[in-house]
Amino acid sequence: MHLTGVAVGCDRMTDDPDFDTIRLESPADYLAEIVLDRPDSLNTVNDGMLEDLDEAIDLLEANEGVDTDVRAILIRGEGEKAFSAGADVQSSGAMSNREGVEHSRKGQRVFGKLRESDLPVVAAIQGYALGGGLELSMCADLRVASEDSEFGLPEHNLGLLPGWGGTQRLQRLIGESAAKQVVFTAERFDPERMHELGFLCEVYDDDEFDERAVEFAANIAGGPPIAQRYTKRAMREGWDSMDAGLEIEATAFGHLLDTDDLAAGVTAFVTDQEPEFEGE
Repeated sequence: MHLTGVAVGCDRMTDDPDFDTIRLESPADYLAEIVLDRPDSLNTVNDGMLEDLDEAIDLLEANEGVDTDVRAILIRGEGEKAFSAGADVQSSGAMSNREGVEHSRKGQRVFGKLRESDLPVVAAIQGYALGGGLELSMCADLRVASEDSEFGLPEHNLGLLPGWGGTQRLQRLIGESAAKQVVFTAERFDPERMHELGFLCEVYDDDEFDERAVEFAANIAGGPPIAQRYTKRAMREGWDSMDAGLEIEATAFGHLLDTDDLAAGVTAFVTDQEPEFEGE
C-alpha cells in the first residue's frame, strides 16, 4: 500500500495528557506516536515510564490522546542514541523477593498491552535496544531499525534473566535456538543479524531513518482498520491455539463481507486505484 490519502509529517500533538517520561504525537493521519522521552538516561524504563505507558496505551485504544483518528501506533525513543537501553537500575534500587516478582509482572503486563491491543503497533528502533528496551520492542507487531541500532539482552551478565517477557516472547519471534543464543550469551547483535532472524522487517540508513520509519507505519495506519483489528485478534489467539485462531478468522471473514471498506477495496482494485478505507 502506498501513502495515497495519508498525510505524513503532520507532527501534531495534543496538550492533554501531560506525561513525565513519554510524549504522544501524531506524525501522520491515523498514526499515533509514543515517544520514550528520557534521552539523558538513554530512554531507560523506570516505574514512572511504566505508569505513563500504561495510561497512554489505554488512551490510544480509546481513540484519545492525539489529534487524529488512531488506527495504528508507532513507538520510538527520543534522540538518536537509544530506543531504550533497558530498565533504569538506579531508580529500581534494592528490591525484596516479593517486590521483584511484582516488578516483573508489572513490566510484562504493561508491555503486553501493546500486543493485546487491536491497533497495529510498529517499533522504530534507533541506537540501543537492550534489556527491557528490547523486551518492549518484542510486543510490537512489526519492527524497523536504523543501521546504527544495537540489540541485546545483558541480564545474564548480571546474574539475572529477562524479566519483562523476554524469555517467552523472543523465542516465539525468532525461534527457540536463536532466542537462547541472545539470552545465554548476553552479546550485542547488529540489525543485519536481527533482520536475518526475522525480528526486523526493514533496516534503514541512519540519515533517512525517521522519515522511512514514519512512512512504514503510516502505510499500516492507512490500511483497512476493521480488517486489521480482526487479523490481529485471529493471529494473537492462534499463537496459542490454532483452532481458536481459525474460528476467529472464519467469523471475521464473514463479518467483513458487509463492510464498506470491502466495497472500497474491490472498487480500487478493479479501477487500479489506491483504496481509501473509512473503517465502516
